[in-house]
Amino acid sequence: MKKTFTLTQLAESVRRMFGQNFGEQAYWVSCELLKLTIKNGHYYLELADSKEGIHTAQMKAVIWRSQVLALQTNLGNEFKELLQPGNRLLFRVSLVFHEIYGLSLTIHDLDPAYTYGEIELKKKQTIERLQKEGLFDLQRQLLLPLIIKRIVLIGSPDTSGYRDFLSEMSTNPIFRNFTIKEIATSVQGDRAANQIIGALQEADTFDADAIVLLRGGGSKMDLNVFNDYELCKCVAQLRLPLLTGIGHETDEVVVDLVAHTRQITPTAVAKFLYLRIGTFLSELQTNIDRSVTQVLTQLAVATESLTKINLLLTHYFQTVVAAYRSTLELSMNSGVAAALHYVRIVQSTELPGMMDRVQLNAKNQLDLERLKLNGVREKFEFLNPLKLLMAGYTMSSIENIDLSKFQGDYVGKELVTRADRLVVYSTITKIQKEP
Repeated sequence: MKKTFTLTQLAESVRRMFGQNFGEQAYWVSCELLKLTIKNGHYYLELADSKEGIHTAQMKAVIWRSQVLALQTNLGNEFKELLQPGNRLLFRVSLVFHEIYGLSLTIHDLDPAYTYGEIELKKKQTIERLQKEGLFDLQRQLLLPLIIKRIVLIGSPDTSGYRDFLSEMSTNPIFRNFTIKEIATSVQGDRAANQIIGALQEADTFDADAIVLLRGGGSKMDLNVFNDYELCKCVAQLRLPLLTGIGHETDEVVVDLVAHTRQITPTAVAKFLYLRIGTFLSELQTNIDRSVTQVLTQLAVATESLTKINLLLTHYFQTVVAAYRSTLELSMNSGVAAALHYVRIVQSTELPGMMDRVQLNAKNQLDLERLKLNGVREKFEFLNPLKLLMAGYTMSSIENIDLSKFQGDYVGKELVTRADRLVVYSTITKIQKEP
């Protein structure tokens, strides 16, 4: 007769064997978190190991509610950030076999340093792959316009960094005439990378000067989305230059490294944009002032030169006429016939040549001065401030003094702003000077 066992007996035997061999022993186990379910305060996890994209092991695990509370106390906000599907984690576990629920793991502790090390390893691998594929430096080869007015903004409108950027762009005292196209997207979580990629691809289709990507700070785990290879590859291949204000000072993310320009915070991105235009406008005004001065100086020099030429020609002709009059008078005293004969000789020989030389010299000198005047006129026309106004720029002054050169109290003064076919008069109520 065959010796038989019930399934319960077999399961109990296996449980006793586990108890004898493993008992209360605990092990540090590295694995990938596939899925997390929270029920009645208990955390139920599905863990796995993979090799070349194929699972080589998979088990269930649980963190009982009391241990969840202990881990939350020890790790703070990091606990929630670490337990995100897709992260590789290092758990301290014990083996448990239950007759009904089978083999599982009970989690007692979690080491965040292991996960952060994995993040740095993934970051390094992403950088090396981008460099190998020739993508790492593509953005920095793009030309960043001197004046960046048309901007596509990508970020989460619910974050303070996003609001700080818009506030700085609209209230700064230097330049506010920006056109901003906003594309809202999540900047953390499982789906953030794909959402940001979609937003970047959409932004790249617009007629804009640059794209701005904002985050507004966060922990190492929060920022890990910006180390994603596919996201970094998308950034590298953009047609438009990308400016980042992800909001961290110590830890660089790969998106920062492949973007055209990185600023530390969203507010710093805004300052970079309007100060760039403010510097250009200041230099432009200086060059206009210098050019106008040069034109006026050259006009004065040309006018003085023409006056001297006019006096010289007048004196020359008077001298010639006086000389011939004197000669004629002497000839008349010697005899009318001889004088007439001499006059005819002079008229037919010397006088035409002298007149031709005088006319030629006068013509050449006048033509030369005319060319100089035309050159001055063309320079003045090229630097005409009215053309700059027609191009969309404005010029502001207080008491006929350029705003950037005015010394004294601004408040209460009348500000005159000139635009194309428009002069705006306003009263200054508040001035905010940048450090």
